[in-house]
Amino acid sequence: MKRRTEYRILIGVAFFIIGLGIIKNQPQWVDQYYAEIFYPIISNLNQWLWSRFPFSVGDLGYCIALIFCLWSLTRFSFNRHVLKAITILGLVVVLFYSSWGVHYFKTPIREQRQLNANLSLEQLQLTATYYAKRLTKLHNELSAEPNKKVVIDASAKELLRLATATMKTAALRPPNINGKAKATLFPSLLSYMGFGGYANPFTHEAQVNTRQPKLKIITTACHEIAHQWGYAAEDEANYISIKACIASENKLIDYAGNMLAFQYLTNALYRYDSKLAQEQYTSVPEGVLVHFKEVQMFWQKYQNPFEAVFEKSYDQYLRANHQQAGIKSYSLVVDLLVDDMVKTQ
Repeated sequence: MKRRTEYRILIGVAFFIIGLGIIKNQPQWVDQYYAEIFYPIISNLNQWLWSRFPFSVGDLGYCIALIFCLWSLTRFSFNRHVLKAITILGLVVVLFYSSWGVHYFKTPIREQRQLNANLSLEQLQLTATYYAKRLTKLHNELSAEPNKKVVIDASAKELLRLATATMKTAALRPPNINGKAKATLFPSLLSYMGFGGYANPFTHEAQVNTRQPKLKIITTACHEIAHQWGYAAEDEANYISIKACIASENKLIDYAGNMLAFQYLTNALYRYDSKLAQEQYTSVPEGVLVHFKEVQMFWQKYQNPFEAVFEKSYDQYLRANHQQAGIKSYSLVVDLLVDDMVKTQ
């Protein structure tokens, strides 16, 4: 790549970043033009290109890119290559935001619904009780013994297929956009990093860590498909996942969605009043708590000194993209679930 070409590209990147700075403060533009007009075209093109492959093309691409970067470092000369490296990095940033990342600047669901800034303890407790009752009913239907967890005979591949089918019929699915969950090629790596899955912003693949407990595979797959659809915020992806699952006619999918909702609600309740949270735990069958313990033990198995680094890095990434709560954004789904409950009363 010639120096003149590199300079021209960098000028273009600079103008793109300036434009991005303007767009950040105009969420209605993102809603009206990018999300509704341009993104369905981008999304469907990526689905057409990559969904036909049974393996994760994005994971393979990252692996190749990493090998290329390591190889390039052995030949790197600051004077000769620094401008080229900056140019490539700039192009990656442009591709990230134009392909998917602009969704971070949409009008959040919580603003669209004008959620109250603070939850009342009564509303939170009421919502937790509602999901506890649903969870209990489903557990008793799926398990012959209340003190044992629900046994899932389906393979990880089948669960990904079920999650994909669930999201295809979800009421909150944007028009003209599809999604499909895939197993990551590197589940152990994701486990050590502390991630249940991720959405690839370049290939639009919903990658799922299939090493995690099976109920989590279901809700994680739905969560990542929600990202594929353009719900960039973590609380919104959680909300879409839960709502899609609990609307399913498949009792196992319904159970997984209620489990995730109950988990977030009781965690939030615990921060308000630990005794009230404990009452919720004791109101559900012991088999539900066995599942929570299974998930906890799974992540403990993969704990390592570098996990905190990955978590901190992701926290900063989220904060840089309009998610001020950082990694705690996931738990903000509680606000949306409680708002649903309030509006049904």
